Amino acid sequence: MRILAGYMIESLVRAFIVSAVAVGALLWLMELLQVLEQGLSGVGGIIMLAFEAFLIVPEGVVDLLPVITVLATAAAMSGFQARNELTIMRASGLSIWRLTAVALIPGFGIALLALAALQWVTPLVHQGPERVIGAALGESGLWHPWHGLWMRQGDEFLNVQSLHLGRIPTEINLYQFSPDGELQRHVKAEQALVQSDGVWRMENVHIRRLSDREPAYFEQRDELLWESFLGVRQLELLLSPPASLPLSDLWQYVSDLKRRGHEVAEFEMVLWRRLALPLTCLGMVLAAMATSAVPLKSRAVSVRLVGALTLGLGFQLVAELISYTTLVMGWPVVPAAIGPPLVLALFAWWLLRRAR
Repeated sequence: MRILAGYMIESLVRAFIVSAVAVGALLWLMELLQVLEQGLSGVGGIIMLAFEAFLIVPEGVVDLLPVITVLATAAAMSGFQARNELTIMRASGLSIWRLTAVALIPGFGIALLALAALQWVTPLVHQGPERVIGAALGESGLWHPWHGLWMRQGDEFLNVQSLHLGRIPTEINLYQFSPDGELQRHVKAEQALVQSDGVWRMENVHIRRLSDREPAYFEQRDELLWESFLGVRQLELLLSPPASLPLSDLWQYVSDLKRRGHEVAEFEMVLWRRLALPLTCLGMVLAAMATSAVPLKSRAVSVRLVGALTLGLGFQLVAELISYTTLVMGWPVVPAAIGPPLVLALFAWWLLRRAR
């Protein structure tokens, strides 16, 4: 049994690698075609665009891991079936459940590796404020590793020392000058929550007015709303998208927003769908075993692969539709994130039970 399990796992791992490379190459090509619409600036520009497109691949591969799982498992099992190896295994006394247990080993292993990649690998692609350096900020922005982010518009200067959890500006200083260069107002805040309309809700605020025309005064507030001069594109570059945050940071961010009574549905959906990856992979392995590891009228590998690919993409589309509908309708997030993979796993288990 140990030799047989090793042979199956080796074949499954090879199928996972081939499927992941194929899906990753397709994602890279699609992203490259999209960024090429921005225009080219010589060979160096092409290389830079190709590299930028490559950085999107790891996150995309993780998002499509259910498709890769069902495709790889179906490919390996269909190969065994076409070579009559599964028939020999079954004749030797191995049940479909024992074969499924072996097939689950690489499936769960890949899912755990994906969670590790979401925690430590994909966040490296999004480097927080470093990503806003260059043409995206124009001449009005500067980022320094010691002094943080500096932005200017007109007579206002904004300094953000760091971004907590990739999305919460901390140690904020806002300087407002008069047209003749005199500092009139200094606002210092511990941190701020950036709302969807671009307004910053600053917390633990210290306001100091310095003007020769008016008496100087100092004021302290718990909160202060500031209509930021940052554009939509600059905010997108400044704040890490939810999918790019490490899982631990995303968990803390969701918990913090809940504690403050803010809207967290979008972030919570991303978090729970990522945490449900092992369950989703379980369902995909069971589904692949139910359709590929049992005798069917047709042994054509291509037919089984098309069926597996259809199942994987169909599940992905249904899960996306349920997530979007949940966010729009304001339904509970956790059932919407965990429900589809749970239903898939139960349905695949039922199919496998009938097919054994």
